[in-house]
Amino acid sequence: MTTRRLPGPAATTDGEAPQEPGLAEPDTGKRGDGTKRSGGPANVFSLFDNEEAVLDRTEVMLTQLAAVADGVKVLAEAYRRGYREQRRLVRLSDRMQADLQKANKRLAEQQRDLQNLNEALSGEIETSARLEAELRRLADTDPLTGALARRRFLEVCARDWPRRPGQRACLLMLDLDRFKLVNDSHGHAAGDAALIAFVAACRSALRSLDAVGRLGGEEFAVLLVETDPADGAAIAERIRAAVAANPVATEGGPIGITVSIGLASAEPGESLQAAMRRADAALYAAKHGGRNRVAQAPSPEAGPETSIQEKSAPETRG
Repeated sequence: MTTRRLPGPAATTDGEAPQEPGLAEPDTGKRGDGTKRSGGPANVFSLFDNEEAVLDRTEVMLTQLAAVADGVKVLAEAYRRGYREQRRLVRLSDRMQADLQKANKRLAEQQRDLQNLNEALSGEIETSARLEAELRRLADTDPLTGALARRRFLEVCARDWPRRPGQRACLLMLDLDRFKLVNDSHGHAAGDAALIAFVAACRSALRSLDAVGRLGGEEFAVLLVETDPADGAAIAERIRAAVAANPVATEGGPIGITVSIGLASAEPGESLQAAMRRADAALYAAKHGGRNRVAQAPSPEAGPETSIQEKSAPETRG
């Protein structure tokens, strides 16, 4: 075994202390990882280089962990704020849901009330419509006989009277014979029964499109649409015969009645008023001719010397 010789103490200059034997030269002040460390003999502190490096890395990691912890704190605070906001929104949503349920409940109640009001209103409208129809019927209809009232009959005539060439119509004017005698002899109840029976007899001879109206008292009129003079005269005769053939039942027993009829057929360009005047003149001719008959007015073009044509039957007196 070879024994290594240690050098002796070296001389010093400028009062420096001699270097102790066995000690190495101080290092350059840098570690193997390039970091600077405190000065000292390498052979004394080199044993702690790893520990110092671990401590340095630990400090770096602690610094990084502190930064991470700060970030986590920021995230935690943000999460806390978000959580609080979510709770606030949930509470707000719960209140809104509760308010919405209350509003829906009120709306359902209002809808039920509205439905009840609509049903009541519909009933009122229906009742009003029925009353209006009844009032119109009463205004348009003679309440005793069921014939059209004078105003309504004239409206129907104005609507259906011919306005174009080729259209045909006949107008009948009717008057019960000696009706005052019926009232005086048998009472007004018998007179009312006679009027009712007369209108029924008229309708039995008329079509549904024809119109019968009560002009006043025992005076009546009939509009025959789409009817030529010959057919109008035949219908008038059927009415006359039906009235004469059916005595009126009264409390005092049956009574016979008759009717006189004047007929005017529509002439080209003739107004309704002119035709009514001609029919009325024919009615008076039937009356003066002995009653219980049909008189047909001549055409206006025939001249005044043309006489009214009459169709009569044996007079029946009540």
